[in-house]
Amino acid sequence: MPAFRRQVRVRVGRRTMYLDLFAERERVNIELDGATTHGDPRQREIDLRRDALLATVGILVVRFTHRRLVHDTDEVRRETLAILAHRAAAIG
Repeated sequence: MPAFRRQVRVRVGRRTMYLDLFAERERVNIELDGATTHGDPRQREIDLRRDALLATVGILVVRFTHRRLVHDTDEVRRETLAILAHRAAAIG
């Protein structure tokens, strides 16, 4: 697994956001979502808008729930590595 930068500050337009785990070369942000806040449909809408805004500057957001991270660690790792490999290949 590559080294991720944590809590990276990104400014898009007038908005400042902090990315959970950022793979800078591949421009992939891994967000680790907890059920407490991210189970709410309003929070989901906020997350989708944020993800779309980050996409305008070429950052792909991938979200994993805390539950998956804890109970399906190997699959989360495989998915993350596949996404990073695909993005690295696209960059060249």
